[in-house]
Amino acid sequence: MTASTVRNTALFAIATMLSRVSGLLRDSLFAGYFGTTSQYDSYLVAIMLPFFLRKIFADGAMTMAFVPIFNEKLGESRQKAYGFASAIIVFVLVVSGIVSAGGVLFSSDLSSVFAGGFDTQALALTGQLIKISFPFITLVSLWAVYCGILNSLDAFFIAAVSPMFINISTIIGILLSSRLETPIIGPTIGFVAGGLIQLLVVMFTARRAGFKFSPSFSKSDAREFLTLFMVSAISPAINEINSFVDIRVSTELGEGAVASLGYAQRLYQLPLGMFAIAVATVALPQLSKLSRRESKGDFKKALWDALFVLSFLLIPSTLGLLVLGENFVRLLFERGAFTPADTMITSRLLLAYTIGLPFYGAYGVLSRAYYARKRAVTPTVISATMVGVNIVLGITLGLTIGTVGVALATTIAGIVGTTIVSMALFRYTGLDRASLISITKILIASSIMAGLMYIGRSIGGTGILSTAANVILGISVYFALAKLMKFGRGISFRRLLGLTRRRGAH
Repeated sequence: MTASTVRNTALFAIATMLSRVSGLLRDSLFAGYFGTTSQYDSYLVAIMLPFFLRKIFADGAMTMAFVPIFNEKLGESRQKAYGFASAIIVFVLVVSGIVSAGGVLFSSDLSSVFAGGFDTQALALTGQLIKISFPFITLVSLWAVYCGILNSLDAFFIAAVSPMFINISTIIGILLSSRLETPIIGPTIGFVAGGLIQLLVVMFTARRAGFKFSPSFSKSDAREFLTLFMVSAISPAINEINSFVDIRVSTELGEGAVASLGYAQRLYQLPLGMFAIAVATVALPQLSKLSRRESKGDFKKALWDALFVLSFLLIPSTLGLLVLGENFVRLLFERGAFTPADTMITSRLLLAYTIGLPFYGAYGVLSRAYYARKRAVTPTVISATMVGVNIVLGITLGLTIGTVGVALATTIAGIVGTTIVSMALFRYTGLDRASLISITKILIASSIMAGLMYIGRSIGGTGILSTAANVILGISVYFALAKLMKFGRGISFRRLLGLTRRRGAH
């Protein structure tokens, strides 16, 4: 276990936590102001499209293609790396600008395709919101390039915390929404304004870190990047079809179905973003560098270090969320337009999603190991398999048992994909006995923790004091067991905070 793996993961997780907490505040306000109304349904579909393209071009293909090549150039000289990055920024600006303009021009058609189950009024509103939200694609695509630069320079914090500005800007839009004839337009404008602020923040940080924008062109660089980019785009595109299937099926299940899924996904994505994405993001540059050195032993060690840190953080989070999910839904959302009945529906959806949490976390790390080696075909084929499973089960279960079936289909698809990618990758790296023993101990300790939390919930109920006491109990028991069972490998609150402070002082 390297100090840098723990330090950078801790730093990224803390930054992501700040962003996610502001996101929970945003969603709590959405629940109070809009509940599970058709306006919020329309908003979720409208921002789903920019987020879909963000996942493909920004978080997905751009990260997977850009980071390995940028690190390779960085190993030669900063000048070459910065020249390469500058050329990619121009490329992204042109391509994403065309996509954004197309979305604005054809917003009504997009609304009909992706929200076909809505009534006429909700369909028209969705088209209007798409027109407002689509410029976000250009802003977030440029943001992704700058984040790739910062992450490669081991400057993780600002890149991870910057999405908080979108949440803050959206919150302002929600608070001012009552002044508008169509209130939901307020947070939609706030969403796009936050994207602009987010971009400016990472641009300024990259400049302070030494990056200088100096456009240059190399045929070999362009060919290498575009080849990897196009292949890398397939896998995240296939993955995002899962979201499309979920949303499209949900539009056929009545008013509020899309909104309920959205609230459940927000809570499910909190540990996914704080821990799973943090570990995967930190691991990619490190694995890319080791792959370039062709050091299989070091590559294996780095991969298993990442899987251990992921397990240490994500397994107890998953079991804790399974126990206290209803508590969190009730405390965060049940007010104003969000009713007790909405709480029960959202809690069931959260339970179905949470079962798949460790599998999607592991898939994120394992698939990045392939991209680090510039071998994108395997995760692409596996992603296609996952989508096939999700489409069949999503439609079948969604139209028979409702929105819970949609969530369960996503979870089952994640389990299938993670099983396949694990078998394929471990044939190359091999297993690590010490890490497997530690992960088994983590599972045992997390189960004991969850059992005690369940007893505490049964006695104390779902109130704020009981929930807070249960969370403190769970964390305390888990870290005590980590020390007792000797599987923490030195990870503790004190070490995580200490490593973060040292990193912040650099």
